[in-house]
Amino acid sequence: MALTRKMLKAMGIEDEKVDQIIEEHVESIDGLKAERDRYKAGAEEAEGLRKQLEEAKAAGEGAGEYEEKYKAKCKELDDYRAKVDGEAAEREKRGLYRKLLEDAGIDPKRVDTVLKVSDLSKVSVKDGAIEGAEGIADGIKTEWADFIATTSTKGAPVPNPPKGDGGAAAPKNLREALHQRYDNKE
Repeated sequence: MALTRKMLKAMGIEDEKVDQIIEEHVESIDGLKAERDRYKAGAEEAEGLRKQLEEAKAAGEGAGEYEEKYKAKCKELDDYRAKVDGEAAEREKRGLYRKLLEDAGIDPKRVDTVLKVSDLSKVSVKDGAIEGAEGIADGIKTEWADFIATTSTKGAPVPNPPKGDGGAAAPKNLREALHQRYDNKE
């Protein structure tokens, strides 16, 4: 499903927020397209070097030089792939950890702050879920207890409630009301 202004407006999101969401979405898509283009260019360059290597082998001269260039470019491409995969895994880990923080009850206004100072190197993701999420959630609840919003309040216990006569009864008519107001002055 495509992210459209119509869909966002149907969700009840304000126009200003819709524009912001669309701008951020366009930026992320442009970044992904740029990565794809670099990846494609690297693959094409590696393919071109492979063809040059085969031609040089057929000619019998300079084959070692092209083979080294080809292996270097293949290693560079593999390194780039690993980097892109690592970044994607890190984004996924941060998203899952954010969800875990929200589920633990951390105040939504403080989630980004907690994410910035959290050490995610010990967190591992397996099959689209954080491993040992229950234990991590318990640790979050103890370590970040100050950031967990309280949803209910409890009044202080009153061991000796005040004693009173319950006050005067409400007047039933105007006469009683006037009598009560002017006769009870001290």
